[in-house]
Amino acid sequence: MAEQVHPTMLVWVAILAAVELVPPPAWGGPGLSVAFAVQVAVAMLYPPAAAGAVAFFGAVQLRGRRPLAAAWWDHSQALVVTAAGSGVFHALASVHDPWRRLLPGYGAAAALMWLAGAAGTVLRTRTPLREALARMNAASPYRFPATFPGMGWFGLPAARLYLAEGLWPVVILLGLLVYARTTCLKAWHQRGELAALLEREQRAAAELRRLDQAKGQFVAVAAHEVRTPLTAILGYVAILRRWPANDPVTTDRYLGIVERQANRLLGLADSLLTAARLEHGGLAAVFRWTSVEEVCKEVVEGLGDDRARVRLDLAPDLPPVSTDGRCLGQVLGNLLDNALKYSPPPDPCELGVRQEADQLVCWVRDQGAGIPRPELDRIFDRFYQVDGSDSRPAAGVGLGLSLVRELVDALGGTISVDSQLGRGSRFTVTLPIRSPTRAEGGDALRRGR
Repeated sequence: MAEQVHPTMLVWVAILAAVELVPPPAWGGPGLSVAFAVQVAVAMLYPPAAAGAVAFFGAVQLRGRRPLAAAWWDHSQALVVTAAGSGVFHALASVHDPWRRLLPGYGAAAALMWLAGAAGTVLRTRTPLREALARMNAASPYRFPATFPGMGWFGLPAARLYLAEGLWPVVILLGLLVYARTTCLKAWHQRGELAALLEREQRAAAELRRLDQAKGQFVAVAAHEVRTPLTAILGYVAILRRWPANDPVTTDRYLGIVERQANRLLGLADSLLTAARLEHGGLAAVFRWTSVEEVCKEVVEGLGDDRARVRLDLAPDLPPVSTDGRCLGQVLGNLLDNALKYSPPPDPCELGVRQEADQLVCWVRDQGAGIPRPELDRIFDRFYQVDGSDSRPAAGVGLGLSLVRELVDALGGTISVDSQLGRGSRFTVTLPIRSPTRAEGGDALRRGR
């Protein structure tokens, strides 16, 4: 047999070099390489020395420049693997033997060559065997042992077809094998991409459903929050229309109630407008030197009757801060409003400010029921409320704390919360005293202090 097949060794070298131009996917292992099927066929057709020579010269790598040591490793590995497989096969059977002897020899040779090829990959990449097998399986649409020896199963038909029909049927078989493998892997990768896209679409749909549900809840809560003060305003206006003009004390009390309810509506409108501007990038902080002490006093004065429940703890000689006084006032106002809502009257709340190095630390402490630990990560989400029921004791649409966080971010600061059930909560805002963005003329306030 050797005298008949040796003249065609160069043809097999050319075939092996041609299929080597179609590389397997990364970490695909020998089972996904068409060249592995050719090596198995060569191992069956030639004795070990000749088979190893064909594999050695056919293991060309024309895909870019590779280091000489890596190329030498590939050629040597192909020689050793193919020669070892040929030795095992010819020790057990011959390519002309009947199937009962041919199949065991072929199976043993293909299995040995697959294991040797996988071991060579492990040695070359210095990867543990378990990890290498896992990564080889991940590159295949089929899982081990389905890929064992993978393309090597086509080595036997290629060898028998070559002996029976000649070279061209083998070339056609291998060409179809290359095409089928490429198409299969492409379809598998497309399936993976489609699965990833489907998962992304499902997540987007779930998020849209959540947002739609949140929008519905917000509309319901906002309508309730608007309806309550409007009902009070209309009711007291109707009473004042019929009230005697000679009772100024009662008239003034009713007008005070109307004013508070109107301010409540104004606060809700301001929160909604601020949220819209922040979302669309229409709110730009204007940094100038600002007296934090004056901002704190203005915020407390704006609380109306509730200002008596606020205890100020301002450190002496607070420096001016380069910040946006309007945004800072809205931050402290929302925190105080939140603290007063969740503290049972007449329990006080505390607003404090002190300087720490080049930062200003502001805090608001209440004596409310506290916030459960699982809820702490969500209290700054828009429209989220710890108690979302219609019977909750505190009113609001769930915008206050989310606006506080976004405004603090716009001012270049940070906010944190510390809460204990039954003992209240403390919100701490840390701001830089000197902002990198400073308005012109800001030194006037500093010089005036």
